Amino acid sequence: MSSMVRYRINAFFSLLMAASLLTACGEAEQANDGDSLAARAVSARLAQARTQTVTEELYSVGRLVSLNSPTLASEINARVIEVLVDEGETIERGQELILLDTTTTELSRREALADIQRLKVSIANEERRVERYRDLKTKNVMPQERLDDAEAKLAVDRASLTASLARLAIAEDRLAKARPVSPVTGVVEQRHVSVGDYVKVGGPLMTVTDTFSLRAELPFPETVGAQLQIGQTMFLSSPVAPGLEIEAEIDQIRPQVGMMSRALVVTAEVQNPGSWKPEATVEARVIVDRRPEAVVVPLLSVTRRPAGDVVYVLDDPAGTQVREQVVEVGQRQNGWVEILEGLDAGTTVVADGAYYLTDGAHVVVREGEQ
Repeated sequence: MSSMVRYRINAFFSLLMAASLLTACGEAEQANDGDSLAARAVSARLAQARTQTVTEELYSVGRLVSLNSPTLASEINARVIEVLVDEGETIERGQELILLDTTTTELSRREALADIQRLKVSIANEERRVERYRDLKTKNVMPQERLDDAEAKLAVDRASLTASLARLAIAEDRLAKARPVSPVTGVVEQRHVSVGDYVKVGGPLMTVTDTFSLRAELPFPETVGAQLQIGQTMFLSSPVAPGLEIEAEIDQIRPQVGMMSRALVVTAEVQNPGSWKPEATVEARVIVDRRPEAVVVPLLSVTRRPAGDVVYVLDDPAGTQVREQVVEVGQRQNGWVEILEGLDAGTTVVADGAYYLTDGAHVVVREGEQ
């Protein structure tokens, strides 16, 4: 074989080997690109924006006060002979608290009764006398003067009877006031007298606190005053009864702003659910707005970026590339955040893993978590 032929054969095989090497390098580069893309993809969990009712709430911490905390005072001058209850005891409405000496009043009552009995007998006798005198006067055998005297005596006895009945009522009233009773169901807050003390009219006897009818007093910053209205629903709870929450309504917004606190005081009357105490702390959340068709996404879907609050949207559920979408957020509640603008219900967004994404990034959806 000539040298020219051998040269051509070697050149052909060299070209063939070069082509094979180039093909292998291209396939390797493509494989490397695919491996690199898979390596850069972020593992993520997807969720769909949905609609639900969102409530806007304000929060406050205040105190419970008793609606009634009267200090009972003596209505008669008397000596204390027995104290029936002591400080801290639970009492019922109408329960007797103190016994006062009624000796003098009882004697006055008996005197009035005796006088009434005497006057009734006298009036009955005078009525018969007047009747006889009138009969005799019609027969012209009785002077008019004697009839007038008898009628006058009858009128005087009747007036005296009225006065005696009034004295009896006064005595019985004083006897009742000698046994003061509680006007409310509650607890004895303070005892002001002891056995043997002599009390005069108006002297304090005992202070009682109504533990059933309560009022919640709650301060709110003046900046939210425009959002508060009478009749709004609030939910109250107290540390003295953990886990217990009751519903109430705002019944008063006091007109003045606190000089030092710059707060508006909102009140709501409530019935004690059983274990609340006057002067205890009360926590409140007031519903100031309710939006029944609000768009919400999981809390982890919203991430802060230089452009603002964003979510990462997967436009093609079968794809892997996400798009950054700027949104305006509203209320956060129960692990969800309200989207006021920038997103429609039903849009697929990245939930867990959104913090690690950028616009145009690729994701690997966790199996079974889409």
